[in-house]
Amino acid sequence: MHLALLRAEAVDRDLPPKFLSAAKSLAQDLAVAGVELLGPVPAPMERRGGRYRAQLLVQAGRRADLHRLLTPWVPQLETVRLARKVRWSLDVDPQEMV
Repeated sequence: MHLALLRAEAVDRDLPPKFLSAAKSLAQDLAVAGVELLGPVPAPMERRGGRYRAQLLVQAGRRADLHRLLTPWVPQLETVRLARKVRWSLDVDPQEMV
């Protein structure tokens, strides 16, 4: 299984899940077969340093399928209206899910 973890955090509790929901919608529009999106869900440590955190897990059985989604998706994420209001990062093959 190949994974990517999209994380988002913000001072406002509502912004990370809203950003991740928009990101999920964009990914679903790309409709890459063999890729599953899980979330968005609160991060295991939802509040840290005064910021609320959430995450969206992307999984695929084949690395090629994962990258077929990620290649066009990441530039699209930068255009999401909320992208400037949250701090977000994408971790491909994450070692930790925290």
